[in-house]
Amino acid sequence: MTTVLEWPGKAAAFALGHRLIADADTGPGPGERGPEHHLGDCDTEREPRLGEGDEGPEHHLGEGARRPHLRKDDGSSVAPDPRENLLIVGDNLPALQALLATHRGRVKVVYIDPPYNTGNAHTYKDHGHDHASWLSFMTPRLLLARELMRDDGVLFLHLDDKESAWAQLLGHEIFGEDNSLGTLIHQRAKGGGNARSFVRGHDYVHVWAREASRVGPFLTEKKSPAKLEVIDGRRMLVETDVLRAGFGRYARGSERRLMYEDIVAVKGERKLAEVDAKLASGEYILRPWGTDGKHAVVRVTPAEKASSKMYSIIKALGGQNDLEPLGLAGVFSYPKPVELVKALVASQTFFDPDAIVLDFFAGSGTTAQAVMEANSRDAGTRSFVLVQTPEPLRSKTAKAVVTAVGDETGRTGDADTDADGLAAADADGPATTGGDAEFPTISELTAERIRRAAAAHSPGLDFTQLEVDDGK
Repeated sequence: MTTVLEWPGKAAAFALGHRLIADADTGPGPGERGPEHHLGDCDTEREPRLGEGDEGPEHHLGEGARRPHLRKDDGSSVAPDPRENLLIVGDNLPALQALLATHRGRVKVVYIDPPYNTGNAHTYKDHGHDHASWLSFMTPRLLLARELMRDDGVLFLHLDDKESAWAQLLGHEIFGEDNSLGTLIHQRAKGGGNARSFVRGHDYVHVWAREASRVGPFLTEKKSPAKLEVIDGRRMLVETDVLRAGFGRYARGSERRLMYEDIVAVKGERKLAEVDAKLASGEYILRPWGTDGKHAVVRVTPAEKASSKMYSIIKALGGQNDLEPLGLAGVFSYPKPVELVKALVASQTFFDPDAIVLDFFAGSGTTAQAVMEANSRDAGTRSFVLVQTPEPLRSKTAKAVVTAVGDETGRTGDADTDADGLAAADADGPATTGGDAEFPTISELTAERIRRAAAAHSPGLDFTQLEVDDGK
């Protein structure tokens, strides 16, 4: 039996998502004015927003709206190359619609860490535990994300238990329950002895495919019992017991390996021919073993290609440690660990080093750094597409970073800050103290993190920063 999720505003939320997808193909383009667009039989309902009074893009993507598009700093429209690394500044709903023109059916991995509906979201306002508003907010975005995914694409939805059950049912409805690939556990903390009931040390990562039958296994780097060695200057995974005389229990001290010289006697000529072929291809090598002059058959695999199945519990504690080497410690309150996102990205791109990765709740830019580090592992050319609103950020460290960058490059101006130094935005709008200067924005610092991470992990990496024109 399939459980159908219902909430006030559901019809309007789905209608909005489907309309935005349809308008991406048929609506007026940049600089054009089109006919009125209605919500069909749901046009008497308010278009969904994640908070009263929020004049978000949903409000403007209605009558006479132009199709959202991406633009450069000078205001000119641009259609980015799908292989470019992108940071798109603006609301993610029109950004996702704009991306349909260039990225539809091209994205292999979507990783998102949306607002958890705790009452603390800012640009994307929420009411805390208002499940209906959160679901209406997420629905059109997930529908658009699905359109951007490849047939073998995978979406990772990272969140805590406040919306986990609702999110899971919503994902089943959008992707189809048969395309649910399960839920991973992110162990993010150990402490918390003062917890009221029990220590909450984990989050959830729900996983869906566009088409589950097209998705391969989730992989990670293979570890013990194999060993890493450098052979001819290359890191190789070395397995010395791939060929055994038999299976089952072995007496202590007895040799379980089948030596090359004994293959015919134990396994026959066909097995010898098979081993010889792999020796010729370089998959196997022979290594002297023991004291009687015989050789073990050893399998060698380039480390970047040695894989095993991913385990459903991923331990990755705190993302602050990732920011410290970049000189950005304290800028963001709760950055996601690079190790977590890298593991998720690599799990579905292990043998797909040219894949496109999308994160439309980019925050501190963890996903960009995770893609860089995944590329460092196997010399890949994975690219990232990040979307982040220019949300005001309160942080003394953020002010110092942005001001310093502005002084050096002219990219940004001065910015004021508040007294508490928290890496969080003001829920009521741009934060100022005593003057008209706004605090630095999250998107500015996202860009700066990408630059610093590239210097450390991917020298020479380029990315293009664009803005969203939401068609107002």
